[in-house]
Amino acid sequence: MNLGEVAAIVGVGDAYANEENRKDPLQLATEATYKAIKDAGIKKQQIDALYTGRAPWADRRPQWSNIFASHIQLPVVLTTELTMHGAGVNIMLGVAVQTIASGRADYVLCVQSDATSLFIDTVAVGAATDADPQYEYPFGPIIPALYGQSARRYFHEFGLTENDLADIAVSHQKWGAHHPHAAKAKFGEVDREKVLASPYVATPLRRWMCSTWGGGTAGAFVVTSVENAKKAKNPLYIRGFGSATTHEYLTERMALRECKFPNMGVLPNITHTSAREASRQAYAMADMTPGDMDMAQISANFAHMALILMEDIGFAEKGKGMDLYREGRTAPGGDLPTDTNGGWLSFGQPGISCDMDSLIEAARQLRGEALGLQVPGNPKTAIVQGAGGMLACNGVTIFSTEAP
Repeated sequence: MNLGEVAAIVGVGDAYANEENRKDPLQLATEATYKAIKDAGIKKQQIDALYTGRAPWADRRPQWSNIFASHIQLPVVLTTELTMHGAGVNIMLGVAVQTIASGRADYVLCVQSDATSLFIDTVAVGAATDADPQYEYPFGPIIPALYGQSARRYFHEFGLTENDLADIAVSHQKWGAHHPHAAKAKFGEVDREKVLASPYVATPLRRWMCSTWGGGTAGAFVVTSVENAKKAKNPLYIRGFGSATTHEYLTERMALRECKFPNMGVLPNITHTSAREASRQAYAMADMTPGDMDMAQISANFAHMALILMEDIGFAEKGKGMDLYREGRTAPGGDLPTDTNGGWLSFGQPGISCDMDSLIEAARQLRGEALGLQVPGNPKTAIVQGAGGMLACNGVTIFSTEAP
């Protein structure tokens, strides 16, 4: 069975919150879910399975997926959290496809929400979850300091400068400035000089080169068979998906000498990620190539990560990703629109739901329902990459408006 010919999204829902309109993760997930169910044209009782990523930062109760099912009174055959760090939010779509292919479910609900900055002290959210507790955390790193190491290594290997990272931030903000829910929209478009004038967070990363906390977001998808999707109004076909993980902490990545995945570069390194393997799986399943993609939504939480990920997804050779930004291909008007809601750099990271924000943006763009700038020309395909951990976990999904 070709899993790229099995399932489609028939219901899409999203929800948003901010300081003036506070909603907790359960409220946000509920709102997005009921929108998705209505969009799918089904009854809640038709849903057979529920998948989420890991528990939201703003509601860290264990078995959060079961708590949510109970909250909306949704008995199901199966519910679970997929916890490949934040990448589980992307990976759950592939698990939904497999559940449908196995005959265990007719309709699967995939949902994720968070509202970190609205309910917890984000200053206290340090690197405790991303730093090795024995070998890294005692030195007191912040998360940007951990990522700053990969940025420095990328500079060393490929000769880039802070000017390049500034231009990446400018490109993302050209999209984010026009999205009503983007955390940095209030600043409008920026130029290289403004980015370079912002203070260092962890060299070489300046404030504008780092993502920020967003407000609150949620997204929900109703997934069903291709046969059922024939009755839907705007189905999005899940043509391919893939996943891969290589390690947990940065120190462990530096200790990695062997890897089963191809094209991970000469090991050890911190300039390649398992997004390369996850993408390979997705393209193979979809029988597509990077050239078939009309847009990309990626998990670039720091400016240099946009380069690493665009290379690993297949849009440029390793070390050549900056050419995509220099040529304006990723910005509005370019032929490879990327992170069209501003991405994590400008839209922000509300918490665990940041990967869901990328998926929702892809779905809205393909349906012609963008909340910000709409990609012109009726795009038909999108690749969405979601990450988790320190260069660790990756999930990739390919959407298409065209049936297999």
